[in-house]
Amino acid sequence: MTLNEELDRIGAIAARHAGADEHLAAVLVAEPTPGERLFLCAFVGAAGRTWLALDAQGASVDARDRIREALSIAAVCELAEESAGIADRTTPRVASPEYLDELGGSATTEIAVAVQQGLGAVEELVREVEAGYKLPLV
Repeated sequence: MTLNEELDRIGAIAARHAGADEHLAAVLVAEPTPGERLFLCAFVGAAGRTWLALDAQGASVDARDRIREALSIAAVCELAEESAGIADRTTPRVASPEYLDELGGSATTEIAVAVQQGLGAVEELVREVEAGYKLPLV
């Protein structure tokens, strides 16, 4: 199954979790450790943004540490892409430590500085997701 097909499948599953006045706005794909793919689903509605993580089978994830790891690598990859001047985000990709290593191969210093400067934003995103998570976190 291609990543696009996987995103379509997870998107359909995630849409079932949308509240009455919400819609699925985005799905971020992260693989914080090899073989553990998580889909971070953002919903937008009248009350603001809510979140839900789904595993590769489409089951809801309620483990705070797994969600934090996935969010962190997704956000750090975003920062690294911006620092590396990667503007084409029309093609989906999986945020992972391996992908981050690929990005760092050409401009390690610039990426490291951008990531260091962006750590506050990463923590802010984690707090937002935890506060607006659709399930109780354990």
